[in-house]
Amino acid sequence: MTECIMYNIVLGDFHPSTICVERSRFTDSLDGLISLTDPEYAQDSLKEYIEEYARTDEIMPEDKTIGFVVFNLQKKIASVSLSKVDDAEISTLKHLEEKLTGMGFGFELDGPAP
Repeated sequence: MTECIMYNIVLGDFHPSTICVERSRFTDSLDGLISLTDPEYAQDSLKEYIEEYARTDEIMPEDKTIGFVVFNLQKKIASVSLSKVDDAEISTLKHLEEKLTGMGFGFELDGPAP
């Protein structure tokens, strides 16, 4: 079984991307979201982001979605909802929130305490 966080990434006028990121890559993928904040390079950065973090193997029936991340560049909002979270993930989420709010983004976090 693989635990997966589903990402919905909207960067502009093109089709939004929805990817599955394995739990083991979650904190790295959060740090990588900063690369998507520059509108001039967003499309190129998204391709690299997907190559780096998206799950590429086949999704199996026993796999489990444990959370969602919504990132919308035009609306300058990031939202994270998790069913479970550990200390390292909380630390990374707080760091991401600081960076994004410093750039004028809204940031929402919904989930249990570790």
